[in-house]
Amino acid sequence: MNRFFLSVLAVTTLATFAAMAQEATTKASHEPPMLGIHWARGAKPAQHGGGSPDMTLHGGDIMPTAFTKIIFWGTSWPTSPGDKITQMDLWYNGFGGSNYAGTSDEYKGVSNDQVSSTVTYGGHIVDGSRASGGGSTSAILGEVCKQIPTADLKSNGYYAVYTDLPRKGNYCAYHSWGTCSNVNVQFAFFWKLDGDAGCDPQSTITSYSQGAAALANVSGHELSEARTDPRGAGWFDAGGAENGDKCAWTFGAPYVTFSNKTQWKIQGEWSNNAYDSATGYPNSSGQNGCIGFK
Repeated sequence: MNRFFLSVLAVTTLATFAAMAQEATTKASHEPPMLGIHWARGAKPAQHGGGSPDMTLHGGDIMPTAFTKIIFWGTSWPTSPGDKITQMDLWYNGFGGSNYAGTSDEYKGVSNDQVSSTVTYGGHIVDGSRASGGGSTSAILGEVCKQIPTADLKSNGYYAVYTDLPRKGNYCAYHSWGTCSNVNVQFAFFWKLDGDAGCDPQSTITSYSQGAAALANVSGHELSEARTDPRGAGWFDAGGAENGDKCAWTFGAPYVTFSNKTQWKIQGEWSNNAYDSATGYPNSSGQNGCIGFK
């Protein structure tokens, strides 16, 4: 092998590695952010920011209405779903029009539009292929883009991806946003939470499993945040906490009742109105701004 050939090979190899590095940097820069991370019990990092605990609008959008559709992703869903598919269908069918959904109705957008309790459910999809973990938000967005036909994508769509992967890391779920076929969409990611003490609301309701109860609680957190801060410039406080973050792991009642009469143990959501009038119940910081119903 002559010296000239080795030189060309070295230059070509360096150029290849440079191109790969540039591609990796480009992909990282386009990775959707994790918003409203639902931290496991005791894992929430310290938040900074002084002033009023109230949330403020940061010049972006809210979701006046929402269309929800859920994806169960993983090899075990087709054969061993337990009761979670059935129960989450009930959960989403009952969320719209419920008093719990109404906890977010006070928040307005830059065009003076307002979050409403009009949240519709478009059913579920089961994808039996091997799921990816939540550490790659682009992989979760990619699953949404793969499973939802272009003609069915909605700009007010909230697409929740429930995997069959046990939790890795210190969070139970998150929400984010991205683009599928030039349509802006909102999405969320959830680990499998069966037997996971860090993400267990410790519900006393016995009509469904612990795993379903855990998903129900974190689902309330993420959907409420997606409606009030769908794209990272909506409502949050000086420390960056959204309405679900501010009331994580605080419960004002043993359960809340949805519009289809199903009952769930779900954390409260932050209400500026409740805090300002001292009519809410306290969060972990002792601030009386959490409500479980309007």
